[in-house]
Amino acid sequence: MTNYKVISTSKTKIIATLGPSSKDKNIIEKMIRNGARGFRINFSHGDQAQWSDFVNTVRMLEQSMETPLALIGDLQGPNIRLGNLPQQSVFIKKGMIYEVNLSQTSDDVNKIPVPTKEFFDKLVIGDTIQVGDNMLSLKVTEKKENVVYTEALSSGEIKSRMSIRIKDKDIDVPYMTSKDKQDLLFAVKNNFSHIMISFVRTEKDVLCVKNTLKEVTEDPPRILAKIETRSAVEHLEEIVRASDGVVVARGDLGKVFPLEYLPELQSRIVSVARRRGKPVYIATQLLTSMVDSPIPTRSEVVDVYVSVKEGVDGVMLTNETSIGKYPAETVEWAKRIIDNAERNPEVNVYPEVEDLSWRFGRGIIELSTLLESPIIIYSLTGKAMRISSAYRPRYPLFIGSPNWSVLRDCAILYGCIPIHIDSNEYEEGLEKLKARLKEMEMLKEGTLTISSYKFTHLDKQKITIEKI
Repeated sequence: MTNYKVISTSKTKIIATLGPSSKDKNIIEKMIRNGARGFRINFSHGDQAQWSDFVNTVRMLEQSMETPLALIGDLQGPNIRLGNLPQQSVFIKKGMIYEVNLSQTSDDVNKIPVPTKEFFDKLVIGDTIQVGDNMLSLKVTEKKENVVYTEALSSGEIKSRMSIRIKDKDIDVPYMTSKDKQDLLFAVKNNFSHIMISFVRTEKDVLCVKNTLKEVTEDPPRILAKIETRSAVEHLEEIVRASDGVVVARGDLGKVFPLEYLPELQSRIVSVARRRGKPVYIATQLLTSMVDSPIPTRSEVVDVYVSVKEGVDGVMLTNETSIGKYPAETVEWAKRIIDNAERNPEVNVYPEVEDLSWRFGRGIIELSTLLESPIIIYSLTGKAMRISSAYRPRYPLFIGSPNWSVLRDCAILYGCIPIHIDSNEYEEGLEKLKARLKEMEMLKEGTLTISSYKFTHLDKQKITIEKI
């Protein structure tokens, strides 16, 4: 008898970033048991050999634990970075003058290389250059062709390949880099379910990635646009429309906006995504103290709780699970906070989509709430589950499908519990799904259920209310 070994009924999903701290199979298994349903691989770090190890481990555990898992590749994007410094790190001293020039490498600690011409084209005297996480600032005092002279406004350490930006300015560079194209091909080859795209500026960047994917696969991963630039906030509606979901990337948002603006920006991004019926995820510094501590701070607990109350599809852990000392414990704490926040749901923003299939989906969710009944859906394409999830069901939303790409997408959608069923016939698939749920003791004798599937070729939807 086949049974899922790991079942999580949390509606809000947990995505964990893989890295040096979580490369061990046992650690990843613990994170799955503790509630992780998606794993992010940051293509800005490591190489394809390391990523392949992560992929193989996750897919092996997915099969042995019989739990669909989303694999998410995070493209580096057009992020401008320093070139190679003359030593491992260089200390910048406040008040000193430093040359910043167009080059790939530097052999002088007083000269900082930046190998991107568009960066220098945008600079003017008086601009502030920010390096890393805004901890180091340089003010431009003189400009020549492809070189500027700057005064250090603060002291700090810089390293090769650190990110660099101009305060309050976006830099117009081609969106798809050669590295991103190679990483995208790696993701397609390894059946990643999602791609996060970084430093999106307008919907054109989203469409650029989608068009690139169309050239290499008929079953592309779903595109999650990270909202982390000023331009992305200004073009939020069109980006949400063009993408398959969005990520509130609070780390870089906090570099281009004053920190006190972040709560309002987060709420706005979540609200726009929710109204458009698109999945939305919160990322960065959710439980940061757990990089070094086995328990979170009180304010971090409140932060995760508030994010769940806003009705997001999931939360994404970054440094906590990639380089932290307690990756499995961090996932466990995230789940504890989520489960407590979901005890009294307060979702009050719903999709404003007038399509008939969306109205039908809302009707099923409202019926489920009225009858206090779980929903059972059999789907070959995943459209029904995405619509149902968008209306934030209060009761379990069981999704059966023979299609692993559908199940992996479902793994990080709000409220969905994906189950692999081998059948290409809707009636048979639905009956097999019900039988499996009874085997798993997810449905008890006498439970009132709502089941549904669509006859695609007949443009007909069937809904059944019955006691199991």
